[in-house]
Amino acid sequence: MTTFLTSLVTGLGVGSVYALVAVGYAFIFRTTASFNFAQGQLLALGSLFAYTLYMAVGLPVVVSLIISVAIVGVLGGVVERVAIWPLARRGEDTLTWLISTLGVAILFAGAAQRIWGSKPLAVDNYIGPKVMHLGSVNIATPYVVTFVVVIAVAVAIELFQRYTLWGRAMRAVGDNRSAVELAGINVLVLGIGAFVVGGALAGLAGFVLAPVTYAQADAGFTFVIMSFAAVAIGGFSSHWGAVIGGWLIGVVQSLSGTYVSLNSQQLIVFGMLILILMIRPQGLLTQRVGREV
Repeated sequence: MTTFLTSLVTGLGVGSVYALVAVGYAFIFRTTASFNFAQGQLLALGSLFAYTLYMAVGLPVVVSLIISVAIVGVLGGVVERVAIWPLARRGEDTLTWLISTLGVAILFAGAAQRIWGSKPLAVDNYIGPKVMHLGSVNIATPYVVTFVVVIAVAVAIELFQRYTLWGRAMRAVGDNRSAVELAGINVLVLGIGAFVVGGALAGLAGFVLAPVTYAQADAGFTFVIMSFAAVAIGGFSSHWGAVIGGWLIGVVQSLSGTYVSLNSQQLIVFGMLILILMIRPQGLLTQRVGREV
């Protein structure tokens, strides 16, 4: 029983990392109808900035966290300016945008390897003990923190989208871009804002995760795949669906690694993804199309 509970709790922790990146995917898609395939690499940059600011420079952890999240958020906005805006002006479709963001991710990965090298860089644990003991179950403390953070982020996005003008506009622009423009709201600003928020969430995930996985320049591509699968399972426009999808993937991955084999993890996860999409192609928690905005 202890083995099962440990695997379950660890899966929820790992899944929370996927969920945090997937929430960024969903937030961006809801506003721009596109995906930022640089999200995973932005997570890797969050870990690398954690190493530089906290370990190399020696700044306090809170200061390092704020600076890292801010820088990666700005880089998320850069992705929109470089990979989305020029193509949108020419009338290119969202598939082209997806490919262009993947190209930016590769550029970021190459630049990161030039600056930090290709070897994993150790980041000291800065959140109390390295491991939390929940009865007989042990789990890395950063996973617990990520679990709490992803819930807080999802609640904050829910409140933002329900009770603020800009949040309601971001929900509406994915349904009817022209109507939002006619209402006098700058859709371009909304698009940049969505990418900045998505980048900041990826940077936050990378910073929190750094003591567990270390900081590594090319670590982002694994998170791109799993987080994209998470948002596909939950529903592309639902941030709560992204959270559920991330947790589900993390738990299935952890349990299959424990009871089947490590080599079977991705096979089982993507088999589950195909099965869910066959039953509900729109995802588990797709938001209703009709709503007051």
